[in-house]
Amino acid sequence: MLKGISPNVSAELLSTLAQMGHGDELLICDRNYPAISKSNRVINYPSSQVSEVLEIVLALLPIDNFVDEPLIRMEIVEEPERVTEGQKEVHQLAIKIEGRPFAMGSLSRYAFYERAKSAFATIVTSDNRPYQCFIVVKGVI
Repeated sequence: MLKGISPNVSAELLSTLAQMGHGDELLICDRNYPAISKSNRVINYPSSQVSEVLEIVLALLPIDNFVDEPLIRMEIVEEPERVTEGQKEVHQLAIKIEGRPFAMGSLSRYAFYERAKSAFATIVTSDNRPYQCFIVVKGVI
């Protein structure tokens, strides 16, 4: 146990976040995302929602302020403009934690998969809500 760090932060997550550099990307996704086949480094956070994991991550990791869209969501197939309540919740939570407004980008399902392949790590949650998949771009401290 470390002082000042939530007991919800696993050693694996702490090590991964510490290794990330400016501009590296982190994928936080729901249980339906094909993480094992699409990712190099997978961290499992069972019994958790995407928003819970995002809150843990953003307590330790700054979001990039040099890019227009440092948070990117997976678009809904055949409804790319529609933003789910879960996606809105994640965006608002990230803005609240970061303390500044920023845009949330979006990518089609397959474009998201392609970009996510180069993510530094993927965190898989137990979130059942569809389209709860996000890429977060790390900033500087």
